[in-house]
Amino acid sequence: MSGLTSIMDTSLSALFAAQAGLATTSHNIANADNRIYSRQQVMVSPRRPAIMPYGAIGRGVNIDGVRRVQDEFLATNLRNQAATLESHVAVDAALYEVESILGSVDNDHLGTAMTNFFNSWNALAQPSVNPDLKGNVVSTAESLVLDFHSMSDALDDLSANIELTIQGEIDNLNELLVGVGSLNEQIMRAESSGAIANDLRDQRDALVLGVSKLAEVSVIERDDGSKDLVMAGRTVVTRGSVTEFATLQRSSGGASVTSIVTADTHREVTLPEGKLAGLLASRDEHVSQVREQLDAVAVKLIREVNNLHTQGRTDMSSGLVFFTGDSMHTIEVNASLQANPQLIATGRTTAASDNDLALEIANLVNVSADGEDEITILDAYRTTINDTAGKRSSFDFLVQSQNNVVMALEAKMQSVSGVSLDEEGANMVKYQNSYNAAAKVITAVQEMYDVLLNMV
Repeated sequence: MSGLTSIMDTSLSALFAAQAGLATTSHNIANADNRIYSRQQVMVSPRRPAIMPYGAIGRGVNIDGVRRVQDEFLATNLRNQAATLESHVAVDAALYEVESILGSVDNDHLGTAMTNFFNSWNALAQPSVNPDLKGNVVSTAESLVLDFHSMSDALDDLSANIELTIQGEIDNLNELLVGVGSLNEQIMRAESSGAIANDLRDQRDALVLGVSKLAEVSVIERDDGSKDLVMAGRTVVTRGSVTEFATLQRSSGGASVTSIVTADTHREVTLPEGKLAGLLASRDEHVSQVREQLDAVAVKLIREVNNLHTQGRTDMSSGLVFFTGDSMHTIEVNASLQANPQLIATGRTTAASDNDLALEIANLVNVSADGEDEITILDAYRTTINDTAGKRSSFDFLVQSQNNVVMALEAKMQSVSGVSLDEEGANMVKYQNSYNAAAKVITAVQEMYDVLLNMV
């Protein structure tokens, strides 16, 4: 009887193992299209055998648990590379907007406006000087100023949009961090009995990847199943405890700028690579640099034109500045000239035919008044366009290259952790056959019991 009981117990262990295998296979198939799901496997091991005088007799199989098929090295590498990709994408998007504002060397409003302005001076300088063309000079100057203002406003709008995006992504970051903390607590409770909470771990890993896309984090797993997240040397998640972030408005150069701080202490934080770092770099480096370059162009235009025009004389005035202001935002045509274009001077004398000054101002398109080795006003502007186009091209290449890296890692992750329906189909047949075979053994043992009972 003890022998039949042992056989029955062995067969039941095989039956339960097949059931667990079929249940796990069914779960895998159900989540085949779930991108955050990691394939699961039933882990089994042989039971301790029964030692008989004639040898060791196996006593069946133990179900040790169900594990996620996961490669932590690939997961860590994917998080790091995804952070780099998001940083490049954020900068590339900002440079695309800047490039749209500036235009190209062959098609740019401001460059055309500058050319028209200097051409109007050239037309005015042609003998004999036609005073009626002074109105055209003022008109082209006003168009040029309007283009400067429009470009300044467009860059202001872009900076404001980046600010809003930063604030929105900080909210997303806090939501993800709180989610990781909440899942840490759920996993610790679920695994206190010794079982592994595979599905909860998948959800947490997806949130951690989302955090890394915003700001790269290091992950430290504790023995209790929780994961600590470390960002730029600062632990932001410990079990269920979370350090959240906030945005703080500070004044910089007369403008209000958003900085990122910890929500509890309001200490400014330097974020690691990720989308937020890319947004900050776009605002503080790339957009700011273009603004500085365009301000320098406007200042150069104001200085060079004014240095010449203040040397001029007319019957009504002398020494008038042509432009006022000290940036592309503040540049304006002298209000007196707008009111009376006849105050525009074409020469250093009051002679009607004196056109020397007008020729020199017109020639600023070809020669810088700051010196022979200095670039012209128009070339300074085109240098800004070329620099921006070069940066955009570089980041466009970086985005494509980094995207290929991330896609390759995702493919590797899927090959390791993803569900193959063909493989699961084969497993289903295997577990089904195992279940049927174990059931037949149980049936055979039951028949043997019946024979023994009938012999009594």
